[in-house]
Amino acid sequence: MTKNKKKITIEVHNLGKSFYGVSVLKGINLTLNSGEVHAVVGANGAGKSTFIKILSGVFQHYSGEITIGGKKVFLDSPLKAFSEGISTVYQEVETALIPHFTVAENLFLFHKRKSKWITQNSLLREAKKRLENSKIPFELNLTSNASELSVAEKQILIVTRALLFSKMMNFIIFDEPTASLSFKETKELFDIIRMLREENIGIIYISHRMPEVFEIADKVTVFRNGQKIKTHDIKEITNKDIVSEMFGNIEMKVDKALSSKKHSTEHERVFSVNKLYREGKVDNVSFYVKSEEILGITGLVGAGKTELAETIYGITPSQSGKIFLEEKEVSISKPTEAIKHGIFLIPEERHKSGLILDKNISWNMALSSFKLLSRGTFVREKPIQRISKNFIKKLRVECRGTQQIVNTLSGGNQQKVSISKFLVREHLNGAKVFIFDEPTKGIDIKAKEEIYVLARELSYEGYGVIFISSDIDEVVKVADRILVMYNHQIVGEVKRESGTMNREKVLYLAANGTNEKESERVK
Repeated sequence: MTKNKKKITIEVHNLGKSFYGVSVLKGINLTLNSGEVHAVVGANGAGKSTFIKILSGVFQHYSGEITIGGKKVFLDSPLKAFSEGISTVYQEVETALIPHFTVAENLFLFHKRKSKWITQNSLLREAKKRLENSKIPFELNLTSNASELSVAEKQILIVTRALLFSKMMNFIIFDEPTASLSFKETKELFDIIRMLREENIGIIYISHRMPEVFEIADKVTVFRNGQKIKTHDIKEITNKDIVSEMFGNIEMKVDKALSSKKHSTEHERVFSVNKLYREGKVDNVSFYVKSEEILGITGLVGAGKTELAETIYGITPSQSGKIFLEEKEVSISKPTEAIKHGIFLIPEERHKSGLILDKNISWNMALSSFKLLSRGTFVREKPIQRISKNFIKKLRVECRGTQQIVNTLSGGNQQKVSISKFLVREHLNGAKVFIFDEPTKGIDIKAKEEIYVLARELSYEGYGVIFISSDIDEVVKVADRILVMYNHQIVGEVKRESGTMNREKVLYLAANGTNEKESERVK
């Protein structure tokens, strides 16, 4: 960390950006000051990611002008942005790290060293020294490869990299930095951001989580449809005002959809697991899912939620325990067997596991169904186009058509495409269980609502729906029953029908691994 850094300003004049002749950023004029936390909010596709990628040097071809400290600059590479004092903590962790590099090597990725000769040991010593002398609270195994880290650990690595060289920076951009962090880690990050602000470093904070924006930001700028709507002092605006500016007058349909049909306890069990075990990942987990219900699974980061999903799906197959579909035991040792049985996983890391980013929408939608859509060695294009057009309409994917490359879609629309490939498979060959793993991470309020409604509609159609999320408010809103995980085990169940479903009870179980009465008895 640094002290007495002089104040500096980024001024953006008439900034614009187009892809394939389509304008995605239009005439942005904005002033960003050091010593302030400036939040930028908007729906998916509003232009936030494009804006910060221009400031980060990722998108070199743009119109308009950028000045830093009164000097005109052209940010034509991430290294150039870094040299101008701009560091970025990206949301999509896989694109910000080199998997086969160690943690220490990734920490020094953009750092220019005086010596031409670098050894593993010298790099490790310097990383340890810098971390010991910093005020950064996060712990990292410096010798591990980035590919070995969990999503949360990767996020912490990227945050740490930005903070480690903050004395060289005038501005740090945080893009959805808390999406994979625990409550404790989020609090520690906010403490660091406040410290950076005191040291005259400017923070550009991108988030869909409005409570965070109101907790940490000094100013907030709203983007909509590639345009700047307005900049506000955070003390002079309400959450309702921001949402209105983000979307205009929209009608949220989720509450109506969630309450439109009362769930019955008499439905058949669609799916169940009994004493599922995988060393270090799942510890004797048992549960069931009925038709016409959404089963929520929640817990803090590291509780074992994603590991449970991956064990069921055969990515890390169980070492003991049983899996049942409609009371019939099935064996799953790999994902292809799960898909064959009609168990579909919408993964947490859509960029790594859910999509092929440089392929078009129709190709990605057909990803799980090529065998069913092929005749011999030839893929039948007409059925793929017809089906993908249908699902673009059904899921309200905002795009230019079936041939648009997925990497050019907003985060929310990418998630819809990730989900749709399993709906296409279901359409062709049947499904029984949908597992949503952190399905709303990094997407806007409206896209979240649409995914909630989709999950409810699937449950009403008789499928088993498992909704996994670290966002406790989200699970309380969507689920009929909630299972709480702690230390890779199920430690409690909360039911809507019993009237006991509330945020406080779920949070207590997630944080303590037991309920309050049991805790008092132990004491």
